[in-house]
Amino acid sequence: MHTSFQSEPDTLKIYDDVPPYFKTEPIRSQIHLEGNRLVLTCMAEGSWPLEFKWLYNNTELTHFSLEYRYLIPSLDRSHAGFYRCIVRNRVGALMQRRTEVQVAYMANFENGEKHLSVSQGNAAVVKAPRISTFPRPQVTWFRDGRKISPSSRIAITMENTLVILSTVAPDTGRYYVQAVNDKNGENKTSQPITLTVENTGAPADPIAPVIIISPKNTSVVFGFPEVTLECVANARPL
Repeated sequence: MHTSFQSEPDTLKIYDDVPPYFKTEPIRSQIHLEGNRLVLTCMAEGSWPLEFKWLYNNTELTHFSLEYRYLIPSLDRSHAGFYRCIVRNRVGALMQRRTEVQVAYMANFENGEKHLSVSQGNAAVVKAPRISTFPRPQVTWFRDGRKISPSSRIAITMENTLVILSTVAPDTGRYYVQAVNDKNGENKTSQPITLTVENTGAPADPIAPVIIISPKNTSVVFGFPEVTLECVANARPL
């Protein structure tokens, strides 16, 4: 008797390749302090090997490699912008949602005008010296060391310009600005601006109303809850 044996065919396990996918997407916006270290990560999964490439403002930063991180050892303001990664494997490629990197910093005040003269009764318009900073700082005006608060005769515009209406002799003094960056905790103080009110002995004749700060054209998003327009006028009497 002849007996034949037929072996069972080997069972082959076939693993399907998995295209890249992201485990998590980056936050849409992040703010960091100038000088700090920044590490961006591309958290992707899929069949290996995975390769990664980084873009900055849609410009190629790196070539495809196995490195899934992008490191900036010391941030400065020029690094602010939009970053994203592209991941690929033999199945396909995928682009990450972009994240905006903002850099908090504060420079010194630029030199501006140091002296300002105005005739009694007219308005004094004292512009805040320019300062390069992000985000926009909190600004406070001072006169001879005392904080200035808005009143019926004093206005501080949305651009941080100080307007003193219907000036009188006691308005003469040294004015300066203090700016505070609430993200990095820095604060800077400007050089003083000396205001002189002239013709203080002249009669206090009436002065016709005149617009000092005019409203500006403004665009708003439909449905936005509010919009602020400003208009400052001087006269005597107010």
